[in-house]
Amino acid sequence: MIVAFSVIGLLILLLIYFVLRAQNQQKELALLRHSNKQTNNKVNYAYRNLVLVNDLLEKNLVLRIESAFKSRLIDQNQYNVLHMLMRNFSNIVMGCCEKGLSFEESLNKALSYEELTLEDVKEVVKGLPSNVRMTWSKNTSDGFIAFCHAVTSAISGTTKSEKSDAPQA
Repeated sequence: MIVAFSVIGLLILLLIYFVLRAQNQQKELALLRHSNKQTNNKVNYAYRNLVLVNDLLEKNLVLRIESAFKSRLIDQNQYNVLHMLMRNFSNIVMGCCEKGLSFEESLNKALSYEELTLEDVKEVVKGLPSNVRMTWSKNTSDGFIAFCHAVTSAISGTTKSEKSDAPQA
């Protein structure tokens, strides 16, 4: 009889333990869901801002290339390639970040809608200064972003040096 009561008591204690444990896990699950929802909201907000920044940067880079072409700082072939790259800046970067593509895969996807080939792009890149070519060779989205910045900076640097070399009247 005592053994039966002790077994029943032990089973009741185990039942209480598992009920309390289940309640704690339900509370923890609710907290994790809430935390996950907050994190997803932050990620979505950051993603929307990333897309917005990419689009604005793309427009800025396109304007710089167009300005350089109008000022005759780059020739027609360079303009065609660089303008295409800057026009597709957002698609290339988001292809790398969002879909996990390498830069070259994302570039090939962008080139599939253009008349230019990868060889045309490589020919123009060969003619650029070595610091610009180094950023191109990284084959990552951050390398491409640095490349676009370096290209437009090199072109605007040319403009500044030409203005400073001009004789003062």
